[in-house]
Amino acid sequence: METWNAYTADGQLTDHTLTRGEPIPHGLYHLVVECIIRHRDGSTLFMKRDSTKPSYPDYYEATAGGSALFGEIAEQAILREVREETGIELTANQLRHHTHFVAHDDQCIFHCYWAETDWDKSTIQLQADETSNYIWVPQENLKDFLETELVIPRQKVYVESLFLES
Repeated sequence: METWNAYTADGQLTDHTLTRGEPIPHGLYHLVVECIIRHRDGSTLFMKRDSTKPSYPDYYEATAGGSALFGEIAEQAILREVREETGIELTANQLRHHTHFVAHDDQCIFHCYWAETDWDKSTIQLQADETSNYIWVPQENLKDFLETELVIPRQKVYVESLFLES
């Protein structure tokens, strides 16, 4: 049973505990983290979602991430999620906070990061029933990749704002 801390919309921790799969009480939110992984050579990691995923099957996702577990702060959660979803071991010093926002309809508070790594690009680990493939997209191909491949729309905007707009 996965449990989460509950927060108010302005990010204040409450004394409530939330459980995955159970309705979240009105006015409470849970913390979700996402991280774009950029290699030191300028390429960006995209993970292909499994075809059995209920939302965005076979789309590329530009981020590793998920829900912060009970007791985790955002930085701890993103380090764990990146490790679980890609095999990449990041440190807190590598994290760069990009943005945060509240998704009221989903009752989530998103904290979005990006990180640069020199991790061996050939050792990415796929997560069973979650991802089916991965690709490192070089900077010079990034614009074309985002225009021609199925990429989760919100994440596409993150990548464009971070690495394509000047």
